[in-house]
Amino acid sequence: MAGNLRTSFLAMAARNLLRNGWRSGLTAGGIAVSVAMMVWTVAMMAGFSGTMVRGATSVELGQVQVHRADYAEKARPERSFEVSAAMLKTIEGVPEVQAVSPRVHLWGLLGNERRSQVTRLVGVDAVREPKVTPVAGAVTLGAWLSAKPSKTGPHEVVLGKDLARKLNVKVGSEVVAFLQATDGSLGNDLFVVRGVVETGNQLIDRSTAFIHLEDARYLGVLDGRTHELAIKTARLDNVNLVAAQLTQALRSDQHKMASAPLKVDPDEQDLNAAVPLLVQPWSELAPDLFKMVELNDKSTSLLYFVIYLIAILSIVNTQRMSAWERRREFGVMLAIGLSPARLFRLVLTETFLLALAGALLGAAMGTALASWHAAVGFDMSMFTDGGSFSYMGIAFNERIFFKLRATTILEPTLVMLVVGTLAGIWPAWKAMRLEPAATIAGRS
Repeated sequence: MAGNLRTSFLAMAARNLLRNGWRSGLTAGGIAVSVAMMVWTVAMMAGFSGTMVRGATSVELGQVQVHRADYAEKARPERSFEVSAAMLKTIEGVPEVQAVSPRVHLWGLLGNERRSQVTRLVGVDAVREPKVTPVAGAVTLGAWLSAKPSKTGPHEVVLGKDLARKLNVKVGSEVVAFLQATDGSLGNDLFVVRGVVETGNQLIDRSTAFIHLEDARYLGVLDGRTHELAIKTARLDNVNLVAAQLTQALRSDQHKMASAPLKVDPDEQDLNAAVPLLVQPWSELAPDLFKMVELNDKSTSLLYFVIYLIAILSIVNTQRMSAWERRREFGVMLAIGLSPARLFRLVLTETFLLALAGALLGAAMGTALASWHAAVGFDMSMFTDGGSFSYMGIAFNERIFFKLRATTILEPTLVMLVVGTLAGIWPAWKAMRLEPAATIAGRS
């Protein structure tokens, strides 16, 4: 009996909505568009953040880096450490670590008799570096560094595209590097341009030159030492865990995560003390980027609030107008014995069905559109004149692939359903307080 009453109650509410199909359709459509827009936008922002982080970490940083602790505070060339085959093997044995590459960072002048530019000289292992970053695949002219450096002829260098343009050099041109070595002497060497890279990363394309690790150590008088270990991990969402595991693995290893100073440094308080190594995830290496990702996440909450507010006002206004137009109908219902409580439930049920239809339709629309962009991508270059999209020094040459999670779909659907239902409380309360006689007579 109760089930039949409940079924007839729902049927009555549905019939009332269908009776005013145009108004009900507009309200449900507004709710649907709101939910669809939320699902699509949140999936887009998640994909954008992921693409931005991958662009920064895969091309330049790596997901995790290892430095001397004092080098992380202030990058001075003498603050280097020894890297052995055993250390590299220890790092590669940590779960989720896919590759590791040692690097040397030097700053100096690079040029010829006509032009010169302040350049960041990065010494890399020509075999290991392509396993950590896609820089070797970004060569547009010439080729990447040879597997082993030359011991007889001029040394090889690969230049960023804009740097090569500023120096007006091409593949096969000779350039000379000048810099101050760690022992205070003037380091200089002759290089032959082997290739030109275009990564989309402004720091690399505008001011970076890649040379062999051994050549960089010789040029900077580093005595076989290294400034940095760049590490590639399998995933971005667990880099903090990987960094903690690397810290523990290196501490338990024979290296004890320490390195003695390379040379006498008058700024050091303890010249003979070993300096610990520091393992840092990308979020610590690029705090501005990490803050931007956090800002994107927080802006999603603001977006939700604005859209929910608009939807609430729409539902309240629609239901208020509906209750006003149907006040004589409600008066008749109350006059023939329908209790105010049941009238309240009827109006609230109508609002619930309206919100349910709109939320489910919007979830389906948003999921379909976001799934499409998750599969084929969304090209941001359509909003630029040059055909490419750059943000925070990172070029988005490829499409942004949306990231669609279950919570991205369920959260706006459920919240809109609840919020939409609650928005019907005031119109329902106004309907149940009507005076039957005065309402039927048109005096209220």
